[in-house]
Amino acid sequence: MKKISIYFCFVFLASVACVACMDEREIIYAGPTVVEFKNHLLGRNTTYTPVGVFPSGTGTAQTLTSRYISVDNRGTDSILVQLVGPQLSRDIDIEYTIDESSTAIEGTHYDFVNAGTRTIVLPAGTSSTYILINPTPGSLDAGETRSLTLRLLGHNEVGVSENYSTFTTYLRP
Repeated sequence: MKKISIYFCFVFLASVACVACMDEREIIYAGPTVVEFKNHLLGRNTTYTPVGVFPSGTGTAQTLTSRYISVDNRGTDSILVQLVGPQLSRDIDIEYTIDESSTAIEGTHYDFVNAGTRTIVLPAGTSSTYILINPTPGSLDAGETRSLTLRLLGHNEVGVSENYSTFTTYLRP
């Protein structure tokens, strides 16, 4: 029994010594500071998917840059804009526009919560903010689908990620 105890003590001390000798790796993003869209609802279990968002299991696949919502059931929809890079020490206004490929009509199929402006504020010391839209209930006929594609324009100090510069919300009844 004494030999087993000594053996376990030796193995424990050897493992602690080996771990303590390893260099600590610090992973730091070294690319340019950019903003990008992200589908923060992607990958959620269907039991946790918010009302009015169609999960992938219904045949309407969500992607990193798109999702399907119901204009009749969704309420306010939030589109995540995230900062890639170090947090900033002051507020930054990020501009966006509605892409010309969009088929949904503002004022008919949806409204922005911050009507009349195409900017969102990324508060100092944070890494994300949201563009909020209110789908208009009853604005689509059964089987009809409209798209709302937003494009980030960025800020003079913060660029836009080329891969995630657009986000499409498909509106369904």
